[in-house]
Amino acid sequence: MQGKFKLIFSEHDAQESVTYVLVKKFQIEPNILRAEMDDTGGLMVLNMIGTEENLRDAIKYLEDQNITVVKLSKHIQRDEERCFDCGSCVSVCLSRAFSIDPVTWEVNLNYEKCVACGSCLTACPAHAITLIL
Repeated sequence: MQGKFKLIFSEHDAQESVTYVLVKKFQIEPNILRAEMDDTGGLMVLNMIGTEENLRDAIKYLEDQNITVVKLSKHIQRDEERCFDCGSCVSVCLSRAFSIDPVTWEVNLNYEKCVACGSCLTACPAHAITLIL
């Protein structure tokens, strides 16, 4: 089982290596997709793979550490009305979450592949993509 989660840290909570604990104690395979930290705290977008029980226990551990955990199903949003399928997002997307349909020439987005890097935001001339974190 796997899922993408947003972890929100306060200044105090950011002092412990939670990814180490997730691996060592809960046998979770973490993949940090995005992290932003400063002296007031921060956030991390984390993909976690493990058994259903281990994921549940790991999330409970994080919440017990006063870390806010939000399950993400989508972390970018594309405004279909503003998008004119130019393909700029496709050319900068290293995870290949964006693709062009070879028949219709429409840009498609696979949310499962997206790693929330934000490259598509700056590449989009129509400003049709928003990062939801």
